Amino acid sequence: MSHSSIPPHSLTCDVSQSIVEQLQDIVDTTLAVEFYPEKPATYRLNHANGALLVNYARSNYPKHNETGAVIRPRTMILTVTIVSRGLYDRYGAVPLVDWVLAMLSGFTPEHADKPLAPIKDYFVQHQSGLWFYGVDFETEVVHVQSLGVPQGF
Repeated sequence: MSHSSIPPHSLTCDVSQSIVEQLQDIVDTTLAVEFYPEKPATYRLNHANGALLVNYARSNYPKHNETGAVIRPRTMILTVTIVSRGLYDRYGAVPLVDWVLAMLSGFTPEHADKPLAPIKDYFVQHQSGLWFYGVDFETEVVHVQSLGVPQGF
């Protein structure tokens, strides 16, 4: 078994993709829905109304005290970054915060054990005429140790 082989699937990517698809199904063409860009400094908003950018932020795990197998709840934090040209108009960043909360609160992503619950929303920045706000959600999955490198989970 090679330890340099990265599995073809990622639970984190699958959960993130599920959120992207949920948002795309709801907003249709009203807004762009994409993964957060790998090069944020060169991001360009190409949609007239705005964009919702989905990003995995981090996970939290409870303290491990057992001496046996590691089976832990994994609280995943995912962020939806709202990008808008306006602040309070119909597609402004502030009303879009409420819309994102309504669209995702209670939605259970693929492979998740708990529905998304909001944990905070916040102003990120105003840059080059664009408003950026973040909405953080949490969900839970179960992390189970693997014996060796996972093969195509």
